[in-house]
Amino acid sequence: MDKIFHNFPRLYCPQAMTKGAILNLPEDGSHYLRNVLRKTIGDGVRLFNEQNGEWIAKISAETKKFMTVTMDEQIKQPDIQTSEIHLIFSPIKKDRNDMVIEKAVELGVTHIHPVLFARTIVRDIKPERIQSQIIEAAEQCERLSLPHLSSLTDLKKLLGEWNKDIPIFAAIERTDATPLLQAASSNSLQKLALLVGPEGGITAEEIDLLNTRSFIKPVSLGPRILRAETAVFYGLSLLSAQMKA
Repeated sequence: MDKIFHNFPRLYCPQAMTKGAILNLPEDGSHYLRNVLRKTIGDGVRLFNEQNGEWIAKISAETKKFMTVTMDEQIKQPDIQTSEIHLIFSPIKKDRNDMVIEKAVELGVTHIHPVLFARTIVRDIKPERIQSQIIEAAEQCERLSLPHLSSLTDLKKLLGEWNKDIPIFAAIERTDATPLLQAASSNSLQKLALLVGPEGGITAEEIDLLNTRSFIKPVSLGPRILRAETAVFYGLSLLSAQMKA
């Protein structure tokens, strides 16, 4: 990629992109370009999505609500996604939950599953807000695909509907489980999941429930008891490095 393109703002664009196409950017993206970055007609912008890769476009017109761009050239081909990393986590307090979403996107998570455990404190989420955070993180870290965000559900329902071909590495503290890196590296896996419980930990009853499922692989994240968000970051770092996500 030409170094000059790095200076162009980068926005997610769900519309089909082809050379010469003229598109109205979404209202929030238009607002960001005009009012935050002070961009105007003639300025360049990078646009991306999963299906069309990444493109250079130029702002060609503007109204009070929308910026109109003309597509110029493709600078990245679409990703061919063969691996999957699922994150199953308990929603936590606002700022730390924001960081979990941001880092999950940066570390290559393809599917995000918010789940209610017995000790979950935050029992309601705003999917629209999380989706906006996903898009913003993807724009910043230069990935092309957006993780799929599942609806909030409880642990029992998630396990009942789970694809049994995708192993879940469940981080369970205070056990002699296999270290996560060892468990993940001993298998040539293209699809896997990391499960991290709530701030108060996973209950004995929930551990019993997990142990009834053959696709659950209890793992250890080390000798220390990590905060929920730290456990997510550490576990995903190991898995993404293992899978080169």
